[in-house]
Amino acid sequence: MLTHRRLREPWHREMQRFGSVWLWLSFRCLSCAVATALALLLLNSMTLRAAEHAPDPGPAMSGSLVLYSAVGESQQAQLQATRVHFEISGLVAVVRLEQAFYNPGSHFMEGVYAFPLPEEAAVRRMELHVGERLIVGEVRERTEAERRYQVARDAGRNASLIAQQRPNLFTNRIANIAPGDAIRVTLEYVQPVQIRQGEFSLRFPSTLTPRYFPGEPLASTLDETLVFGADHGWARPTDQVRDADAVSPPQYSQPGRATRPLNPLRLSATLDMGMPLAEVDAPYHDIAMTRRAGVYHIELSQGVSEMNRDFVLRWRPVSDAMPGAAWFTERVGSDYYGVLMLVPPAAPDRSERPHREIVFVVDTSGSMGGESIEQARASLIHALTALGPRDRFNVVAFNNSVTPLYRAPVPASAEHLRRATRFVRSLRASGGTEMSAALRMALKPAAGVDELHGSLLLSQVVFMTDGAVGNEQALFAEIQSLLGDRRLFTVGIGSAPNSWFMRKSAEFGRGTYTYIGKLDEVEARIAELLSQLARPASINLRVQWPQSVEAFPNRLPDLYAGEPLALAVHFGTSLPAGEVLISGEHASGVWQRRLSLDSSTQPEGLSQRAGIASVWARRKIASLMDGRYSGLGEQALRQAVLPVALRHHLLSPYTSFVAVESAVVRTPGKPLVVRALPNTRPQGQSPQAYAYPQTATSAPAKVWLGSFALFVALLLRALRQPECDRRVSQTA
Repeated sequence: MLTHRRLREPWHREMQRFGSVWLWLSFRCLSCAVATALALLLLNSMTLRAAEHAPDPGPAMSGSLVLYSAVGESQQAQLQATRVHFEISGLVAVVRLEQAFYNPGSHFMEGVYAFPLPEEAAVRRMELHVGERLIVGEVRERTEAERRYQVARDAGRNASLIAQQRPNLFTNRIANIAPGDAIRVTLEYVQPVQIRQGEFSLRFPSTLTPRYFPGEPLASTLDETLVFGADHGWARPTDQVRDADAVSPPQYSQPGRATRPLNPLRLSATLDMGMPLAEVDAPYHDIAMTRRAGVYHIELSQGVSEMNRDFVLRWRPVSDAMPGAAWFTERVGSDYYGVLMLVPPAAPDRSERPHREIVFVVDTSGSMGGESIEQARASLIHALTALGPRDRFNVVAFNNSVTPLYRAPVPASAEHLRRATRFVRSLRASGGTEMSAALRMALKPAAGVDELHGSLLLSQVVFMTDGAVGNEQALFAEIQSLLGDRRLFTVGIGSAPNSWFMRKSAEFGRGTYTYIGKLDEVEARIAELLSQLARPASINLRVQWPQSVEAFPNRLPDLYAGEPLALAVHFGTSLPAGEVLISGEHASGVWQRRLSLDSSTQPEGLSQRAGIASVWARRKIASLMDGRYSGLGEQALRQAVLPVALRHHLLSPYTSFVAVESAVVRTPGKPLVVRALPNTRPQGQSPQAYAYPQTATSAPAKVWLGSFALFVALLLRALRQPECDRRVSQTA
């Protein structure tokens, strides 16, 4: 006790001597910390106001509608039903998406909602039902559609506007919904069926993984009225993503914990392939199925499901029923359109496997948290175990920064693989999604020649990510400029990946896109991918038509094992007579296949399919939009795309659907208030510290931590200063 008292006595004397200084420094430190905290709170609240805005819209989710009155009141519309019906026939599905809402408030409302669709969806019809009234949408040039909507909204008329923000992300705005009125929005779109490894599939996204937006916020958006205007979400436009505000609907802050779905989806499908099927399955949902006269009727087994992950339907014909070729046509007006599907012949495997150089790139950003990073780790480990001793490889992880395992690809020796496995198992999800630097590292010039064996290397990149980025166009341009002779294969991870980015990247990279939606799919899907990595099944494809046609894709891709050639064709005013000749090369040499175009030779019911023309038009628009990577300017793109979209009544980057009722239902008054609304968090995604994204950057957290550390350091300095002065005095 005596020693303790002796230690304390000098401290009390120094406190009395320097008490005023200590209090002054403490006050200054505390003031700085509080000021910094308040500034950060203000900045954070401005950035995330769309997600946590006032007034709070409540638990709105993807595809649901939040209503806002002219007096600023907000409330969630009661969701009556969300229904999706697929009419699948041959290689095309015609889909009808219907969402019903009810306005229980006492004021006229305006609503805005965002919803994803398949990246190849050709949206060709929109209807708006308000009470007993039906308003049919028209396709107009985008600025004209927006003008008509604004005029109708301000005049007190019912109106709806649907616009494409990305090929797989759309927004809908509805004006002047009367109190007590029920409204129903119906969209019809066409999408092609996917085929791979003898398996047909169709995908419907019901939610989305929010995107990451690189770049600096634009100075012109610092005005709050500009940042959080009619369409704006949680993100500010940046110098790299100028429409970030339009493609960042905030995320619903609480996952579905209710006893019933918060955002219910009712789904049905009619599957008529005209051939016996060995298997029909929905891997991520439970379904009930009946069959009558070879036609399958499918529904969700529980009737409804939460809209928190993609719905995928897969089916496989019996082994001897899978066609080697299929040919479908449609006549629209005086024009004929067609879809051609051909499975190339398999070459006998007589040659040894080529030497490969594979770079695995894995996304470890915050949006990959939860189940996604587990799937990515499992996928990488399965891929590493399949490497042979003559292969070379590397693993590159990225989020805000890029972390390569090795400085350059190394031989797949036992020691290198053990180190790679340890590296993969240590991966955790955090930080931003800076893909550009990762692509540049992965697409560095390849070794070219295997120094050990003196043979050419097959250089490939496998890119594993959820694709949660907003600067897709810049990344596509980077892929095209850096790819060279390499092949890029993409693996989509998670419940709701950005499949447009994944599929388009693989298309530019002359590879394939693989989707892994849950852990128990990893082994089978990675095995399929690795078999494709061994070598293309067919290259240098050529198609000779008996007459001049316009076919897409106009640049034929390499085909890999289990992948068919699928072409959408416009013939003009008459169907061609004769044969189409398809040829290509595989490991054993050249192959050829002839297919008769005479519709009279087709089996009954297989020659005509609705939606073929829409598929062709959508692919032509996508091909025209790719012209920006060869230097085509925005005005030239618009002039090329607009006539196709208007003629085929399709949504596009330059066209929108608008529906306007003639009767005035509301006396014009104050402008209606519009906000972005939250989406359902994809199933299995980890909670984020901010509305979204914690994946975007850890800078706010670092600033907070730095401010706190500075405060502690200054406080400690203030506390230690009297003792230091005393020691200096004693020394003197």
